[in-house]
Amino acid sequence: MFSGFFLVMAVFCLVLGIKLKEIEEVHAVAAICAGLLSSICSFLIAPPSAQLFLGLGFVGLMRFYPLRA
Repeated sequence: MFSGFFLVMAVFCLVLGIKLKEIEEVHAVAAICAGLLSSICSFLIAPPSAQLFLGLGFVGLMRFYPLRA
């Protein structure tokens, strides 16, 4: 449950940062950094099996959706 709280906060901060990117750059960067820190805390608290699943899932996403087009 504690890990879920950090995950919800991460998603909220990242969405807020993306929306603020159009208005003010400083607040957008602060919100995105808070979201990233929250997601790192959530990942560290998660059990090892969930960490492995998320890590392999992100590797799979990077394989199918590369950062550069």
